[in-house]
Amino acid sequence: MLCLFTVFAAAALTACGPSFSYATPHGFVELEPRDPYDYRAVTADGLVLAAREIDHDPKGDLAFWTEVITNHLRQRGGYALLATKPIKTAEGLAGAQLRFGHDEGSRPYLYYVTVLVTDDTIYVLEAGGTKAQVEAHAADIASATHNFRTD
Repeated sequence: MLCLFTVFAAAALTACGPSFSYATPHGFVELEPRDPYDYRAVTADGLVLAAREIDHDPKGDLAFWTEVITNHLRQRGGYALLATKPIKTAEGLAGAQLRFGHDEGSRPYLYYVTVLVTDDTIYVLEAGGTKAQVEAHAADIASATHNFRTD
């Protein structure tokens, strides 16, 4: 069986320059984009925000793409899905935020993946760091996600 995430990853290679705006929260520094990301920012203590856009080909709905990502992170990344939350951006784009946990030694880490799907594009917004970092910057992550805009 063809790994669905492989299809998803291959689609990422066909994406052009970003067609979105992601406001860098206070306390973060924007970094140069690096494949596969179109946007990256980091705090002084190492919490990372990232975003990418992927051509929506092959076509699938939000449920399909959230399942692809969940399966990939569970099977290959060792992440546990802690919650799935519906989200809506300020411009009205609906999506899902997948919240994962992963322990490295005795340190818990959190990794949030927000998926937004349009007819032409899949937007993937990511936030990750130690549990303490993610919890300390929860309002920044929520605000950045809410204020994400497509161009």
